[in-house]
Amino acid sequence: MKNRPHSSLHTSAEFVCLLTEHQSALWAYIITLMPGSPDVADVLQKTNLVLWTKQEEFSLGTNFKAWAFQIARFQVLAHLKKNKRLSWLVFEEDLLDTVAEESGAALDASTGKLSYLDSCMQQLSAEDQQLLRYRYQSESNLAEYAAKSGRSVSSLSVTLHRLRVALRNCINRKIEEEGRLA
Repeated sequence: MKNRPHSSLHTSAEFVCLLTEHQSALWAYIITLMPGSPDVADVLQKTNLVLWTKQEEFSLGTNFKAWAFQIARFQVLAHLKKNKRLSWLVFEEDLLDTVAEESGAALDASTGKLSYLDSCMQQLSAEDQQLLRYRYQSESNLAEYAAKSGRSVSSLSVTLHRLRVALRNCINRKIEEEGRLA
């Protein structure tokens, strides 16, 4: 690594934070452009390499995600062009552009819904939050939770259904409110 002034080191640290923060979005974006391809991880790795080598071209404070998605799109195009003779399914560039735009918008929408989910989760009781986290983040099954909590599996299933409906309704209300404010 070449010697950089202190300010560049600080900038590199911020760049690494941005790159790390957007990895899952980049992964999802590349998957939408290369559905079913086993080469998604390779393209993501190449995209990260290009992002790293071009970090001096990025201005902190601008839209990192848009910049990274554009580079990812070019990496997908290069990969598809390189492997065109091996692939039976090849997108035209116009179609790829359309898919890229739509998937970027869909990822933005899902990010918004996740923030709504967090907000709606905070409105639930601690007990309900614990049940949802156990159900969706634990490797254990509901029977184990039932034994620990002293409730039946069927009552927990009913409660989970009620909570999912409440969360869906809460998220939909927030989306409608945002639509009215826009």
